[in-house]
Amino acid sequence: MDELKNIFFSCKKDMEKILKQLKEEIHRIRFGSKSISSILEKIKIKCYGRYQNLIEIASISIVDNMNIIIRPWDRSIIAHIDKAIIDSNLGFVPTNKGESIHIRLPIITEEGRKNLMKKVKVKIEHAKILIRNIRKKNNQQIRKLKVSEDFSKSGEIKIQKITSEYIKKIEDFFLQKEEEIMRI
Repeated sequence: MDELKNIFFSCKKDMEKILKQLKEEIHRIRFGSKSISSILEKIKIKCYGRYQNLIEIASISIVDNMNIIIRPWDRSIIAHIDKAIIDSNLGFVPTNKGESIHIRLPIITEEGRKNLMKKVKVKIEHAKILIRNIRKKNNQQIRKLKVSEDFSKSGEIKIQKITSEYIKKIEDFFLQKEEEIMRI
């Protein structure tokens, strides 16, 4: 039935959206220079009369896990970059070296890693709740259809399989992040 296929498609699309948002949110939590550099790339810098992403006006080099160097292509905008990084309030202070900006990330202690894990766990649990809410909404849509009880039951089973698949993806992502955080 087309109606059931549309419900399954919508369910997968909504769950994929939740997974994508979760990954973006967790990626913003500071783990090291790689995650910070991807955040820095998106910082908006006001120069030349408009706002541009940092990646469009400078190169971002990862020296090691705790150091990043930003080299603008036009040295006259270095003060704008410095100010934008400070204003973004990412938890570190850039050092303007005249031709480049150096960012030294603070070392994350064992306690800091555990706090990061707590933040990640909260976001993971919230995402699972959202996935289950999508399951509930789609099961209700199936029940509203004018179909036989067998179709309705098989539709709910399919929705449960999709839900289980996305819960597993979330749990796998969590295990990957846990390993990454505790290894830093």
